[in-house]
Formats: sequence, C-alpha cells, structure tokens
Amino acid sequence: MSSLIKRDVQILEMSIGFRSKGPIIWAHAGSQIAIDAMRDVVSRIRLIESSVTYVLTAPLTAEVEENDIKILQDSEAQSSIDFLTKYSPDLCLWTDESISSPLFLLINRFSIPVVLVNAKIGMLPSRTWIWRKTAARQAVRSVSFALVKTAEDASNLRSFGLSRKSMAVLGPLNAGIVPPNCDDTERDHIAQVLMSRPTWFAQGVPEQEHELVLETFILAQRSAHRMLLILDTPNADPNEIKAMCETYKLNVSTRFEEGEPDASTQVFLTDDKVFEDGLWYRLAALSYMGGSFSDGNVSNPMIPAALGSAIIHGPVLGAFSNSYIRLRLKGATRQIDSEAMFAQVMGKLMAPDECAELASNGWGVVSEGAGAIDQIVEVSLQKLGFGD
Repeated sequence: MSSLIKRDVQILEMSIGFRSKGPIIWAHAGSQIAIDAMRDVVSRIRLIESSVTYVLTAPLTAEVEENDIKILQDSEAQSSIDFLTKYSPDLCLWTDESISSPLFLLINRFSIPVVLVNAKIGMLPSRTWIWRKTAARQAVRSVSFALVKTAEDASNLRSFGLSRKSMAVLGPLNAGIVPPNCDDTERDHIAQVLMSRPTWFAQGVPEQEHELVLETFILAQRSAHRMLLILDTPNADPNEIKAMCETYKLNVSTRFEEGEPDASTQVFLTDDKVFEDGLWYRLAALSYMGGSFSDGNVSNPMIPAALGSAIIHGPVLGAFSNSYIRLRLKGATRQIDSEAMFAQVMGKLMAPDECAELASNGWGVVSEGAGAIDQIVEVSLQKLGFGD
C-alpha cells in the first residue's frame, strides 16, 4: 500500500481475532467513485467519533487496485459468511451495488442494520418477478435508511415495503475531502512576508523529478521574476537538495533552519519531518503534484482544490486518477503531457487570472458532493446511536 493511502485511510485490522470495542462500520462499494466517497464518509465520521472503526470491501467487478480493499465475491458464500462473522459490523453502508446480490441477502441473516447509498434498485419484470419481489422484501427488512439516486429508485423501494420516512433522494455521489489544518496566524504572517509574490508549491517531489522542477522554476522565472518555489522532497537529504539549489545559483532557505522565506528567497525547502501541506497549499496560488512525471505516487488533488490552490500535474496519475479526471473534466487542473512543456505552461499559469479560474473550478468540484457526503455522515451517526 502506498504511503499516500496510509495517510488518508485508517484501516480496521482484527487479524488476531478480537473485536474492536467501538462501533464498526462496514462500507461495501461497487465502483471506484463509491469507494472514494466511502473513504471520505468514514474519515469524517471518525473525526466526530474517534471510537468508530471501519472496513472497506468491494465486489470483484469493481476492479480496484488499492490493497486495503477486501474483495468479497458473491460466488464464495462461505468467504462472505466468514467475513461477517469475524467483523460483526454494527452498520453496513451498501453503496452503488445491487440489492439482489447474494451478499446483500446474507446481511439480513446477520441482523446488520443497513444504510443504502445509491444502491441499484431496478424493477425486475419477468416470470421470476413474484419470487424476486418476495426475496427483495425480505432483503430490505435490514434496511434502516435509504439514500437513493432518483425518485424512481425511491418508488421501487417503497414497492418492496420500505417506508417513505426511511428514505431520501441523495443525488450525485462524489467524494469530497477533509483538508488538513494549519496555524492561521502563521499563514497570515508568511503571506504578509511574501507580499503577493507569485508562489507555487511542488508537493511530494521524488528524486527523479528534483532537477526537472528546479530547471522548470528557473525557466518560468522569466515570466514571473519574483516567483517563489516551495519545494517538498519527501525522504530526501535536505542538505543535498540545498546544495543542488545552490549549484543552480538559487537563493535557498529552509523550514528547519530559517523557518520562513524572506524577500530574497527563491526556493524554500519544507521540513519533511513535519506534515504542513495544509499551510503550503493555502499560501501557493499554484501546486504541482509531484510524482506525476515519474513514479505515479501522487497525492490526492482534492486537498489543494479544497484549499484554493490551482493544480498542475504530469500524465501519470496513480491511485487518485479518478479524482484527477473529475477535476480535469471541469477545467480544474492542467495536465502537462511532456516535460518540455512544463516551464512554458508554468509561466502562463502564474498569471493571477489563470490561477484564479483553475482554483475556482476546483472548489466547485470539491463542493459538488459535499451535501450528499454530509447527509450520509449524519444518517450513519444516528444509526450508530450518536447524535439526535
């Protein structure tokens, strides 16, 4: 599992055979979008109630690559029974999957309360309809609440016996983000020191891209001569990075020595031992997502989008490809397809109006699914016995 997924996700592990003392949420998601959304939901729930733990699963058809997702196949009933016996979840979030699944029918046997989230609820007109409807009525007995995609889905669920009071139309389901915090006083102070200098944050830059980023910065300075580069190089020797900057005749200062950039600083090195991305994204008009020209170990782009920083990246998108595509389709990122174009694009994008448009579009994407996510969080907490 990549360090990025470890950073964003806390996974329930009970391999030594005991059950967590707190409530357990089991989120079963049938698509990558649903998986991303459920990560967001459970992360927000844990911010409110830290005693809650969770496990994420998906069907084989979801074709997920993250190795923190347990695959449950409908064809392997005993495996599903073993899973439910081992984890004994207090609540199931059944997302973007059919309620006719054999796995879903098992839930009723184990008396697990279910919140349906955009579940697939089609009417099944055929010679088996009477039998299927009877099975569906039995299956929905475990449904505590249903957040459905359309009014038609709500109507179908009512025909299976679920009450109108136990459902709501959710609309589109998209993952949002819980952005990292920062010290607002320090942010305001550094912003005042920078005095509106054009600033870009190169986040999570691997060794293969060190020279690329520095050379791009030098060329881009021709379009914005007062530009500041905030450079984040995880696991690199800061003295080596500093020496490399000095080889390029760049004035460099560091978080771990000077503490903050001054008017003469061209490259400012972050402190790898302290996670302060929330501060740097807020200060930078533009952020480059490191790894997107090399190993693909790129960070979640929804974080800078939520913090008002415009986003650029290379062609290698890694585990968060779905989020990058969502943002790009809404004009919220700029993909640079070749290293040769990097500096040219950087120079153009440092214009305030260009950055502002990308950042505004990014905030729009982050906000799209906020209402739906908030509703799922609220319902889940209620079903677990927290809140009103």
